[in-house]
Amino acid sequence: MILTILGTLTQVSLPPQWPGVGGYSFSLQIGGMLLTACLAGPVAAVCAQLVYLGLGLAGLQVFAQGGGWQYLYQPAFGYLLGFLPAAWACGTMAFRQRDPYVLPSISAPVRLQDLAAASLVALALVHLTGIIYLLATQPWDRELLKLLRLYSGYTLPGQLIVVSFAAVIALLLRRLLLL
Repeated sequence: MILTILGTLTQVSLPPQWPGVGGYSFSLQIGGMLLTACLAGPVAAVCAQLVYLGLGLAGLQVFAQGGGWQYLYQPAFGYLLGFLPAAWACGTMAFRQRDPYVLPSISAPVRLQDLAAASLVALALVHLTGIIYLLATQPWDRELLKLLRLYSGYTLPGQLIVVSFAAVIALLLRRLLLL
């Protein structure tokens, strides 16, 4: 939960002089959820996201656009709901054993591609949940297309960068912590 809150409050902006991407900015919010899932597993990750959602809906300004129960009516809320299945899937994939013949107490070391795949699946679930929420709560008009472009188009490149870094950081921390 703390990682997700800190990630929400942290904005990264690419240098304006970079051709094509100059000035593009994104938050590290999804990275907090991914690190929690990759380091703590599915149950802890889902619990952390439930607390995060609860704090935000209770009125603490922990979401990107504020907080409070009215946030349920924000188009972005579906993407936040997507953190729940994403945390579960990522945590489950990050801690599954790759070899069914290995004793349960002895698991093969996690690989970078395992954590990257788990993080990509989580990102897909966040977007799938968010898109379904938008389709269910918004009128089907040009505004819906703008919202889809904003929340699933504009944010995706930055989130892919965050997914890459989260997988590498999770691998390093897991090796350090012997997980």
